[in-house]
Amino acid sequence: MYSYRFHSMTVPCQLTLVGKCQQQLERVAKLVEANTQRLAKKYNFYQADSWLNQTINQRKMSSVNLDKETAQVLSQVHQLSQATNSLFDITVGTVKALAQQAPELSYQALFSRCQPAMGIEVWSLDGPLLTFCCADTQLDLGGVIKEYAVDQAALICRQQGVEGGLINFGGDIISWGLKSDGNQFRIALANPVEQGQIVCTLPLYNQAFTTSGHSERAFFCGQQSRSHILARDGVSRQVLSASVLSHSVLLSGIYSTALAIEPMLVIPRTIASLFVDQELQVRQGADFIC
Repeated sequence: MYSYRFHSMTVPCQLTLVGKCQQQLERVAKLVEANTQRLAKKYNFYQADSWLNQTINQRKMSSVNLDKETAQVLSQVHQLSQATNSLFDITVGTVKALAQQAPELSYQALFSRCQPAMGIEVWSLDGPLLTFCCADTQLDLGGVIKEYAVDQAALICRQQGVEGGLINFGGDIISWGLKSDGNQFRIALANPVEQGQIVCTLPLYNQAFTTSGHSERAFFCGQQSRSHILARDGVSRQVLSASVLSHSVLLSGIYSTALAIEPMLVIPRTIASLFVDQELQVRQGADFIC
């Protein structure tokens, strides 16, 4: 097996690839890195001159003509946001933008001011045409593009003939095929309290896996520290992390974020959820929550 590492989107990125020719695997890994860095630059919410900000968030009109890639991504996001009852919401960029301008505002004050410009109902897609009904709406694709980049990385590898692999971008993971010894890949579910510790391992075969939690990163406003997962009414305190297994990292990532906010969300039968509770017990589904 061949291992390749780089850093992008603020996280370590690792590819473990299976094949007979190391030169080919290295070439493919570099293609993945180049595409990942391209996406990171294009959709960087915190970089004023990124394509996302210049084209969408600094728009002069209510509608924007999108390139094919962005239209496809936002089409998926719109559908999945609706499926999560709008728990997953890329318009939280509106809150983040206001927090940068007025850091003294409390969490609730930020959401109260931004509410008219937030939600799935304030933006729509008609083919490549993205339309906003509020001029103040800002999109943050931080919870989308890293996951999309992992899906794209696996697609590039498979198109280039890589037999099997495990790709891990900061805990957003996908696998296909088997290890060189014929065994399935295994992944670790991180302990959300003790950094560097794990609570369990599980096999991953032709699947995608993501985890959303509240412990590693924070959002600061009005002298408060809150979960980096932003929701008007906060996040669930009954679970420390929510993980989702599916066929797509983007799909898993959107649902794991939504489940970290509302663990009782009804999810499709084609995906599976895992929760780590306050006692660091791993639970499948949310039946343990009363």
